[in-house]
Amino acid sequence: MEITTGESIASPTLMEVLQEVLQDARIAHRVSWERWAPGTLWQSCHNRRQSLFVVRHGRLELAVTDAEGRERSLRLLAESELFGTEALAAGPAAEGEAARQDYGIRAVTYSEVLQLPLDIVDQLIAQLPLFRKALTSSIANHIWALEREREHGRSMPTNNRLLCYLRCGENGIRSGQKPSGKATLPMHLLARRIGCSAGHLSRSVSTMVRQGMLLRQDGRLQLQGDGERPYAFCEGCA
Repeated sequence: MEITTGESIASPTLMEVLQEVLQDARIAHRVSWERWAPGTLWQSCHNRRQSLFVVRHGRLELAVTDAEGRERSLRLLAESELFGTEALAAGPAAEGEAARQDYGIRAVTYSEVLQLPLDIVDQLIAQLPLFRKALTSSIANHIWALEREREHGRSMPTNNRLLCYLRCGENGIRSGQKPSGKATLPMHLLARRIGCSAGHLSRSVSTMVRQGMLLRQDGRLQLQGDGERPYAFCEGCA
């Protein structure tokens, strides 16, 4: 299965591959859908079912707890992105072994998540090259996004992080995408998304509104102009 647009050929996404796979009733009956309401929290320490999860639609945030006990939102997950990949490398937990919580996934909007048991994942990896390619690509993109956040996001002042969020979007500019320059998240979620307190975000917004760089309307933000001064951009939007 290949998707052709003009002269370019793009590989199908993981979710597109899975939609085809689920036409097989022998696989479909082993796979489950979960609908998550906003605020639903999943923790990695609960993945003792040994499953891989793929976002069918909606938006979820990946968050960790820092050394001071504060929650840090690292990035948002959208359609075809995955989590629970630690199950691919770790064997089943031994009886009585303490659960380790590495990160949490929280639904930001109403979302649907596909749960794939590991034996089904192993079967698809062995039998379907297109699934192997899509899975590998998804894992690589996930690692790249987290690394990009670590290197270019958390070290920047709040104003810079907010500007880069507006320019790059939730998961960074991808080839062929045009940044919207808008923040569609409510302000309290946006603060968590860029890793700052609500107070810091409020002060940054006020400063940038006064400078004519932002327009604030109905609790949403709109980037005015190109925002070239006086803030630096991250590597993704430079």
